[in-house]
Order: sequence, then C-alpha cells, then structure tokens
Amino acid sequence: MTILRTTLFFCLRHQTLLLYLCALAVTLISIASRVLFNGMVFEFDYHLYHPDGAAYTYMALKYAGASHLEASQEVLAWYGVNAKPGTSFDMTFFSKDDNPIVWGLAQTRVVYPLLSAPFVLLFGIKGMLVVPIISFFLLSIFTMELGRVTRNLPLALGIVFIITTSTSVSRWYIANITDGLLATILAASLLVVIRLNHSTWSLFLLGLLVVMGSFTRFSLPYWFGLAIFLILRGARPLAIVVSVVSILSFIPTFLNRPGSESFVAGAQGDGLARALYLPISASRVLFIEISQLVALDRSLLLLISAALIVSLVRWKQVSAQVFVIMSLAGWSIGALNGVLGVNFRYQLPIVIFAAYTVLDALEFSVRFFQKTRVIDTP
Repeated sequence: MTILRTTLFFCLRHQTLLLYLCALAVTLISIASRVLFNGMVFEFDYHLYHPDGAAYTYMALKYAGASHLEASQEVLAWYGVNAKPGTSFDMTFFSKDDNPIVWGLAQTRVVYPLLSAPFVLLFGIKGMLVVPIISFFLLSIFTMELGRVTRNLPLALGIVFIITTSTSVSRWYIANITDGLLATILAASLLVVIRLNHSTWSLFLLGLLVVMGSFTRFSLPYWFGLAIFLILRGARPLAIVVSVVSILSFIPTFLNRPGSESFVAGAQGDGLARALYLPISASRVLFIEISQLVALDRSLLLLISAALIVSLVRWKQVSAQVFVIMSLAGWSIGALNGVLGVNFRYQLPIVIFAAYTVLDALEFSVRFFQKTRVIDTP
C-alpha cells in the first residue's frame, strides 16, 4: 500500500515528465516498427530507401569524403539490395548532364545531406536514417510543447499517438528523403512564432530556420504562409523579414531549376500551358490525397478533419486561420508537382499546424467553461 501511494504521489508530482516520456516511448515504438517492417504495401513503396533518396545519399557520401566513383558505386550496390524491387540505376543517374531534372532539383537541397554526412561516416548508408529519426522524435516533442503552451498536455499526448500511428507520416518521415526534416523545421518555426518575444535571438533563429527549410526542399509557399501568420499575430516587420529571406533563399533553387517539364506532371506543352493546367492539377491532387487518406490512413484523416472542422467553427481565431493558410500552401506545392498518389507527402508539414489548431480550440473551450462556471456559481 505504501509503494502504491508513493508511486501515485510521484506520478502526480511529475505528471509533465511522465507525459513527455510516454510520448517518446510511443514514438520509439513507431520508429522501431517502421524500421523492422517495411517494403511494399498494397503496391505502395514503404521501403526506407526511396529512388529520389539516392541523390541525397550520393551527396552525403561526397560530403563525407568519398570520390564520385566511390559514392556512385556504393549507392548503386546499396539500392540493388535495399530499395523497391525493380529500382535500377546506372552511373548516368549521378551525372548532371545525363540526369538534369533530378540534379536540377537536388543540388540546392544541401541541408539533409550535410547533416547526414557525419552519420554516414559512422554507420555507412544506414546513417541516412539518423536525421529522419531525430526529426520524428522532434515532431513528437514539439507537439508536446504545443500542448504545454495551450495547457493541454494529455490531449497533446493523444495527438502524438495519432501522428506516430499514421502510416503516411511514418512513411515519409522514416526514409532517406527530405520531407520529414522540412516538416520538423516548420514545426520549430511555429513554436518560435508562438513564443515570439521580438528579441534578436528570436529573429536570428527564425531566419536560420527559413534558410534551412529553403535549402532542404522547395517550401516557398509555406514560408509565405508563416509570414501571413506573423501578420495575423501583429508582427508585420518580422513577416517582411521572413518573406524577404525566403525569397532570397529561393533564388539558387530558381536559377538551378530544370526545364518546365519537371513541373505540373501530367501537363503537356510549355510553361504557359502548364500554368493553365494548374487548376486541373490542384483538383486532381485534392481528390487523390483525400481518397488515399480514407483508404490508407484514417488516423491522419481524423486529425486533419478535426482541425478543418475547428477552423470552420472558429474561423476568427488565428490558429484556425493559419491551419487553412498552410493547408493551401501544401495543396499548391502538390499542384505544382502534379504527382498523384504520393499519400500526403507534400502536405506533411501541415500536420503540426493541425495539432496546434485542435489544441488551441480545446484550451479556448476549457477557459470558456471555467468562466461560465464562475458566473453560474451563487
């Protein structure tokens, strides 16, 4: 009885710590299951090593000191065993002249390969999974931090459970690609904005995150969305800084972009024809993404639906508005890519904004009912 009482007292006294530990435990289980059980699922590629990840792996090996020939051969050998069956490369894949579309997109995405280079030195190509795994842990921690900001840690733990059991989130996070890292960078940016104190440190940190995100993968619409969020919170000067830094950071990507044929997949013709095709691309992407969530990932569908309903009900609240803005940003990136059936890949960064919207709504509800109880008390 004494042991039980002591345990109960410890749990009550260290409730926050225990909730964080539970979140990390759930995340660890999700990572372990993803690493141990992966492959083809319903003809979808759930492997840990994706075709476009070959470029980042090659870049990381080069940053780690390998020659062009050594890096190319190592990637070819690894993918022959560990990638989706039928995935085949030859040496021309690693040539910018022979493969201008891949390298036109990949050569400015230096953050993930740079961060991965030390782990590749330590663990070989398996080290390419270290940064995605750390990013996944950080996503859970940032979600819990949002719960602390909104004074709703138990619900935050529930959202962590939804996120970590989402097959879409774990599919794109735990792989040798840039999507999870970008989503975590945007999650960190959200926390910086929420806790903004207009100090030099906040300004520097937010600027650094914008630059890192821009050199992780194309994300300009998301940074414009974050700038609008800052305007809504009354931080107009900082919004201008975010906009300017994101545009300047986008210039190298724009200058090194491949031809128009790499954008709006499915469209025919030149740049103007592809631009005119954008509304069709957007509608197709929206339909396919929703259909895949219904069929493959009802956990994530639950979170996104809850955030959307809250946004419609509480439209005047900033948290609701920013979710809609960031959703439109993700939708626009999906339309620009035009690739169908990628299972919420380009919209991955909106997950943390969905969590914020739901947590903020419940905090508002709790405060409202507390005020009502005070008024009704005789």
